[in-house]
Amino acid sequence: MRRIIGLILVVSAAVGLALLLRFNSGNVAILWPPYRVDLSLNFAIVVLLVAFVLLYFLVRAASQAYGLPARVRRYRGARRRERANRALRDSLVAFFEGRFGRAERLADSARDDPALAGPAALLAARAAQAAHQPERRDRWLETAGTGSDTSTATRVMSAEIALEDGRPGDALVAVEELGRLRPGRLHALDLRLRVHEQQKDWERVLEVVDELDKQDAITEPRRRALRVRAYRALFRTRAGDAAAVRDLWKHVDAAEREVDGVVEAAAVAFADSGDHAQAARLAEGVLDRHLASGLLALYGRLDEVPAQQRLRTAERWLDKHGEDPELLTLLGRLCTVQEIWGKAEEFLRRAEAKGGSRQARLALADLYEKLERPDDAAAVHRRIATDTPLLTGPRPR
Repeated sequence: MRRIIGLILVVSAAVGLALLLRFNSGNVAILWPPYRVDLSLNFAIVVLLVAFVLLYFLVRAASQAYGLPARVRRYRGARRRERANRALRDSLVAFFEGRFGRAERLADSARDDPALAGPAALLAARAAQAAHQPERRDRWLETAGTGSDTSTATRVMSAEIALEDGRPGDALVAVEELGRLRPGRLHALDLRLRVHEQQKDWERVLEVVDELDKQDAITEPRRRALRVRAYRALFRTRAGDAAAVRDLWKHVDAAEREVDGVVEAAAVAFADSGDHAQAARLAEGVLDRHLASGLLALYGRLDEVPAQQRLRTAERWLDKHGEDPELLTLLGRLCTVQEIWGKAEEFLRRAEAKGGSRQARLALADLYEKLERPDDAAAVHRRIATDTPLLTGPRPR
């Protein structure tokens, strides 16, 4: 429709111009002494129009000829950028395919574009790290660090690589530099957490975990695992010093005191420090709710707590939680300490029959040796050696 309307306008203009020229009888006189040129007005108009068109095309041709070098440079730059973008894209694909050598070569090609030089160097460094080429990796990191737009990213990658190589000291230096450059805060905190974890600086691990938890930036399983691991290590380092263990336990949050691993670490530290009563209270607090194998084993070793008291408590757990093999083993050991031989044998045989651990069989063999029943003890030791389960049923005395 637009073309039809344009054609109608052109034809109309041509008809109007033809009518105007037909009835135009004017002349144009050009004086250039001693010459005089007389032209009709129509011819003069035609000459002017033709001259204008020729001048227009002449100026346009000159302008294009003058701008040709710039257009060639722009064309070459566009081709170079296109090749660099394609090389960087293919390098990423090769990296995720595990073709690290090809990824590094393509990333090197992508550096032809100055705008991509920094990101390409970072990708090449990561590929060299994956290919276990530390010299080339360090060279690429040095190249990437010279760019203002990739200096922060270079330090982040340097910290990650140092952690991967088991160099927490170098990683900490890079992380401290990141604190001044203000990268993504959550990622910097995660790097700091990994550094302190490798350095076994468990107090700082707990501090960083708290920061990440406040920002909801750490999953619950990882948070719990890290805190349990940190408290285990901290209580282990304070074992033997009852005052230090008590002070650390006071600083444990109420929520963490409900975690079996933390309670077990504290109870073990209290027991090693000689405070068996406090260790028993901690173990009983958890075992009243549910059975935990580590705390059951610890509870059996708390010799300063009367065995009769522990036996009554363990029997209450048996009524509450049912016949757990480890709980039955604990009851058998406590009955052995109290010299309640019949119940001790019954508990240990029930523990073995229910798939009890090797400890149940060892306790049963020890019981038979104390009762001077060497044949029964030898039979248990044979079952331990062959790992043959005990057949249930009455046994003659």
